[in-house]
Amino acid sequence: MLRSMTGEVQQLCAVLDGLRAGVLKKLAGLSEADARRSTVDSGTNLAGLIQHLTFVESLWFEEIVAGRKATRGKRSMQVDPTVSLKDLRADYRAACETSNEIVASIGDADAPVTRNGKTHDLRWAILAVIGETSRHAGHADIIREQIDGTTGR
Repeated sequence: MLRSMTGEVQQLCAVLDGLRAGVLKKLAGLSEADARRSTVDSGTNLAGLIQHLTFVESLWFEEIVAGRKATRGKRSMQVDPTVSLKDLRADYRAACETSNEIVASIGDADAPVTRNGKTHDLRWAILAVIGETSRHAGHADIIREQIDGTTGR
């Protein structure tokens, strides 16, 4: 898939894929209860972060880049108790795969992307998702450490 992309887009996607993997790793070995447990006053929790990042992927790549309707995730950090951690992970992985397919179909960092009537480029959109994902990966690091002491990437 990456062969159709420019070197710059491949590098940006590699960084994003690394961040995505790191966020998913923070869920490894957690119970449903611990994944939903918040250790901060805002209520942020690991399950909620995955749900939110699924929304981020869908919003930026499906809607903003591809011009379709965002189909996955929720902006909220509050996860419906009937949604399993397994389903949250699968939905995030599917959103990331769709994002990668969209990016690969365009392939050029300079390709135009329009949001709110302003034209940017694909690079701008990928960097926005890198920024959002890295911010939340940091939140996930702290929350996981507070839950059970697990640290590292």
